[in-house]
Amino acid sequence: MKLRNSLTFQLGTIIAGILVVMLGITSFATYITAYNKLYDAAGIEAYGCANITTGLIRPEDMERALSGEQAAKESIGKDLNWTTGHKDIFQTQYILTLDGTLLALDDHLAEKGFAPGDTFYMDQEAIQLLLEKKHPTYSEPYTYGGMERLSGYAPIFKDHDTSKEIIAISVIDFDATIVKERTWDVVQSGILISIFPMLIASIITGFLIRRKVKPITLLIHQAKQIANGNLAVEEMKVKRNDEVGDLASTLDRMTVNLQNMIMTMRTTSITLATNADETANTLNDMSNTIQGVAHNIYEVTATVTDGLHHAENATDVLTSLAEDLQTIKVKADTSVETSRGTMKIAAQGEQLAKDINNDMTLIRNGSDMVSNTVSNLVTSATRVQAITTSIAGIAEQTNLLALNASIEAARAGEHGKGFAVVAEEVRKLAEQSNQEVLKVDQLIQEIMGHIQQVTSSTQDNTKYIEKGTKTVRLTAQSLGNISAAVSHTVEEIIEISHALTLEAEKSDHVVQMIQQLTQSIQEIKETLNAITAAAQQTTASIDEVAYSSNETNQMAHTLEQHVKSFKLKEC
Repeated sequence: MKLRNSLTFQLGTIIAGILVVMLGITSFATYITAYNKLYDAAGIEAYGCANITTGLIRPEDMERALSGEQAAKESIGKDLNWTTGHKDIFQTQYILTLDGTLLALDDHLAEKGFAPGDTFYMDQEAIQLLLEKKHPTYSEPYTYGGMERLSGYAPIFKDHDTSKEIIAISVIDFDATIVKERTWDVVQSGILISIFPMLIASIITGFLIRRKVKPITLLIHQAKQIANGNLAVEEMKVKRNDEVGDLASTLDRMTVNLQNMIMTMRTTSITLATNADETANTLNDMSNTIQGVAHNIYEVTATVTDGLHHAENATDVLTSLAEDLQTIKVKADTSVETSRGTMKIAAQGEQLAKDINNDMTLIRNGSDMVSNTVSNLVTSATRVQAITTSIAGIAEQTNLLALNASIEAARAGEHGKGFAVVAEEVRKLAEQSNQEVLKVDQLIQEIMGHIQQVTSSTQDNTKYIEKGTKTVRLTAQSLGNISAAVSHTVEEIIEISHALTLEAEKSDHVVQMIQQLTQSIQEIKETLNAITAAAQQTTASIDEVAYSSNETNQMAHTLEQHVKSFKLKEC
């Protein structure tokens, strides 16, 4: 623990703070008391001197000064210089009228820029008291004329007769800062002397507090060890009869009780966890076994149910089969007659297919001739296209020759004009021939496109004719096979008709046996359903007990983990 967080430091700081505050309050009170006393003494001194020095002023000079005579004011001012000249503690002396106007003043006040007739500050409360009591008084400290002043006021009576009215006020100013300085000089040594006993008292107090608090520190350390799970702490041997001793003995008893409780909880948690594990394992085995039995029963039930359904379906199927067998027998007899008619139709179809095959051969030969003709037409069109290309080249060459002839005719001037006209006509004919050749070439291209389409169609027709010929040939073969197969089928249908009669009788007997089997399976199914319901209820009960056992097991393990966090004494 840091020193500033310790109880010793905090209590010592509080007590030292209290001592400092007490010293401050005492010093402040001493200062205020001394200041007030010195203030009163300075005020009394000031108004005492002001009162005494009023005797220096002649009554006739005062009357003339009040009437406004300047010489009288100056004469009184010279008399006032005597006071400030003989007492350095007084700064200025002056005479004020009752309304606060300077009547006369000494040289010190004149040096500050004041003159007779100026208004000067007066403490109205002090002046009011002076006028009422007709007794000297002094003002509160104030700042005026660049100086902090304490003024002593003394009344000046008419003709110096106290029974007459007050006609003016004699004022002596005392430097108020001197009062503060003298006060501090008086209390300074006392304050400094008081600091040393305070420091000694603080040190002694801190030592005593540390001595008293040390057992508490040890108890706190032991309590922290217990809080961290260490119950193997040594017993505190604090031989005191105060609260600290009670706390130590109480902490020791609590430690012993916690040790016993944790040991009991540890043993209990281990036993409980073991029993819970065994119970949970047993219940799980029982649950698994019952679930396996229930699953097997469920599978058997499902199998029986399926068997029941199959048996019922088999009954229906066999019943329907018996009916179908009878129907089939009737239809088989009918099929014999139908098949004989089919044989005749198949023979006729076979003959027609052979005739169609011959016709398809003739069509294929005609298609081959068309294909050869189209091929020859393509060859001719290619030759025509080559001829038109040659004609286009000749026309272009003729056009160039006509252009050259026009140029030469132009060079010949008048002699070549007729030749130029002929050359121009030749050029136009060449261009017209070229355009016509291009049109012929375009027509040939279109013819070639149509020929290619005809060729493609002819090739497709050839494929279709070959495919049709093949199909007709296969059809003829199939019809022949059908005719043979129908003949064989007629014989087999006759045999099947006899066999169906026997199978219908057997089917009726099987239906009766399956109906009896279905009734037995239904009874087995009901019994298995009852067993399954009982197994499910048993499994649900075991699951509830297993869930509770698992919760107990988890709580036991949790308790065991918490108990393991405590450290106990080894026995």
